[in-house]
Amino acid sequence: MIHGVLSSPQNALRPFLVAVLLSVTSIGVQAQVSLDSPAATGRKIVREVDVVFKGAATMDPARVRAQMSTREGEPYTDESVERDLRTLYATGAVENVDINAVNVPGGVRVIVTISGRGGIAELGFLGNAAFDNAKLNKEIEIKVGDPVDDAKLTAAQQKILDLYSKKGFSDVVVTYDVTPSSKEGFSAVLFKIEEGGRGLIGDIRFEGNTAISDRTLRSKLTSKEKTFWRLWGKAGKLDNQAVLEDVRKIEEAYQDEGYVYVRVGYRREAVSDDKVSIVFEITEGGKYDVAAVVIEGITIFSQDELTPAIRMEAGFPYSGSDVRGDEKMIQDYYGSRGYADARVETRLSDAGPGMLNVTYSVYEGTKSYIRKVNISGNMKTEDEVIRRELPMSPGDELNTVQLETAQSRLENLNYFEGKSEANPLTIRPVSTEVEGFKDIEVNVTEKPTGSVNFGAGFSSIDSIVGFIDVTQTNFDITDWGDFRGAGQRFNMNIRYGPRRQDFNLSITEPWFLGQKLSFTTELFYRNMFYLSTENRYEQTNAGLSLSLRKPIGEHAYFETTYTLQNVSVDVQEDEDPSQLIRNEDGDFVQSKVDFGFVHDTRDSVFITRKGHKFEAGLMASGLGGDVEVWGANIGGQQFFSLPGDTILSFEGMARMVDGWGSSATGNGDVPIFERLFLGGANNLRGYDFREAGPKDSTGEPIGGNVSLYASIEYTFPIIEKVRGAVFYDVGYISTDITAEGGSVGTIENGGPIVGDGEIYSNVGIGLRMFLPIGPIRLDLGLPLVKDDFVGGSPRFQFNMGYKF
Repeated sequence: MIHGVLSSPQNALRPFLVAVLLSVTSIGVQAQVSLDSPAATGRKIVREVDVVFKGAATMDPARVRAQMSTREGEPYTDESVERDLRTLYATGAVENVDINAVNVPGGVRVIVTISGRGGIAELGFLGNAAFDNAKLNKEIEIKVGDPVDDAKLTAAQQKILDLYSKKGFSDVVVTYDVTPSSKEGFSAVLFKIEEGGRGLIGDIRFEGNTAISDRTLRSKLTSKEKTFWRLWGKAGKLDNQAVLEDVRKIEEAYQDEGYVYVRVGYRREAVSDDKVSIVFEITEGGKYDVAAVVIEGITIFSQDELTPAIRMEAGFPYSGSDVRGDEKMIQDYYGSRGYADARVETRLSDAGPGMLNVTYSVYEGTKSYIRKVNISGNMKTEDEVIRRELPMSPGDELNTVQLETAQSRLENLNYFEGKSEANPLTIRPVSTEVEGFKDIEVNVTEKPTGSVNFGAGFSSIDSIVGFIDVTQTNFDITDWGDFRGAGQRFNMNIRYGPRRQDFNLSITEPWFLGQKLSFTTELFYRNMFYLSTENRYEQTNAGLSLSLRKPIGEHAYFETTYTLQNVSVDVQEDEDPSQLIRNEDGDFVQSKVDFGFVHDTRDSVFITRKGHKFEAGLMASGLGGDVEVWGANIGGQQFFSLPGDTILSFEGMARMVDGWGSSATGNGDVPIFERLFLGGANNLRGYDFREAGPKDSTGEPIGGNVSLYASIEYTFPIIEKVRGAVFYDVGYISTDITAEGGSVGTIENGGPIVGDGEIYSNVGIGLRMFLPIGPIRLDLGLPLVKDDFVGGSPRFQFNMGYKF
């Protein structure tokens, strides 16, 4: 009998690491089998893994097996037992683990005996005055009856620290104890809090700086002075970690200017009972230029391969950013070619007054290949959901740049805790007993991915709207118990208001047919009263849409959508509509296909400072149904980041739509629900919704066949979370509508079409507010062009949400 045991301290403060070893059939794994063949090594094969609990069981047996590297069908080794013992103790949920192996025909039976730490019978707080127990209980999301899990307790400890930090308690200390409870088999958890004093930042000063101005240094700081407009988050509140980060940023700013040996400290001075001044003390030292740049230790690659990419140059001032960039470039060059252990160290040596030499010493290591990819920590998310995001496979060269790509992809899924959390997502290579091979360990900690939101919103287009939104971003339509883990996206949205009533239900599979191909199914019902300015008609759309989206490279995608819908236009006769509007009355069955291409390099969809978004599309309707039209569009946005955190943006769009087939009569052949309109919060902001363009004799917008729109906007910071804007918009719409017995530009009852082919424009100012309830856009646009129904008074536009 083979036996392994390891004891653990009762209050381990380490997050758990879980290992799931998967069998794969790639060429690389076949090579691995030949190296690790049990027959060749004489190792016995694991035939069964039994999990037995003594005392209070706090773990699912299936979860225990998933955490172990000792698995059925794998060789049984002392190394795997040692690793499993450490992994299980690291969960914090076990008191003692005993792993035994009993010989059975064809191998061994592994028995894992676990003494659990039990559940939480008592949960308390000590030393808290600023927040009561109810507030802290709500914050930590741990309750009596939960298993004792050090990973969750550490996360709760961090949440308490964050709560106090947001209130300005920069010196708070939070610890916790786990002790036996009076209830046998259970534990008591006590969080101990030393609050310290509360500190608000009343003033930030700099001493000793001559080479860099106060204003420049202040712009680099995370810490901010407390002002009346800094109402949310940590702004204006003293945070020791933020101050230490600011010290580093100031040092880096000086090093980038050649001040290699700058030293920065800080002190706190009391201003009042709850306010302090932060004084950064700077010793600049001398400024240095670079005499020579040398790379040493290179044997695998040549100097000529690396030197052209080196940023630091002789004859220029020393720059810390350039040195860090060079170190990463060299390490990535080696790492992307299988040398995962390559490291770079930088030495600075004196080269005379005001001069120094920069030497990059390279430690190359040996080339490695990937043996296995082990995934752990995913209790709900399927392995395949994680594995398909990884750009590497067993047998590949170990590429450290690909590891960074994998890290970014998994973080972007938003299923797991990020870098700043207590148990962050990690991807790292680990050594194995097979020379030249490493395993990749992917450790994740899952976080909630479902949400239910409800509330109300308002815009100048559709007035006030109440809404309920249910979203699960890690959905599994086949798991009727939990509906989570397959990486699908589910959304149900209900909006109800006096001018709008919507219902949408959609499910997206991001890897359709096993490829990076997103497939979305949507059911919708939209009752839109706001389309008519004078309530002369209502429009209802109900149907189904199917969409496929295929990424093209890093920044582009192609999308096609098929929509089958019933469109009902209900004309309100008691509102005295024109004959042109009366002609739109009826029910239509529309079958249409949209094709679109988008290239998007914007750095953010929230506050875009640089990049562009280009889009082009085609639409064809009439392959079935009774709406025969086609259309096209092309346009985009371009953003420029300017000094002072100001942003200049340009936007433009050209669209056209026309009839075809039996509908191409030239007599209003494009129904009103497919015509083009301008005006409102999203384009010509100096005009009411749909107001800039062709209108009938009553002033009702009737839309057109061709539209052109362009805008220029300049935004600038005002105070924290608030930006100002000035803008100019211009647009044009023309129509080929004719009336029976009439001609282009007239309506059957003899009234003229107003605004056909008119060029409308406006100027305006606005505010962009980024609040906890969401982003708010306020614009005041002044129309520069008027017609019979458009006056010269400014229009106020209000909207909540991002403009994609």
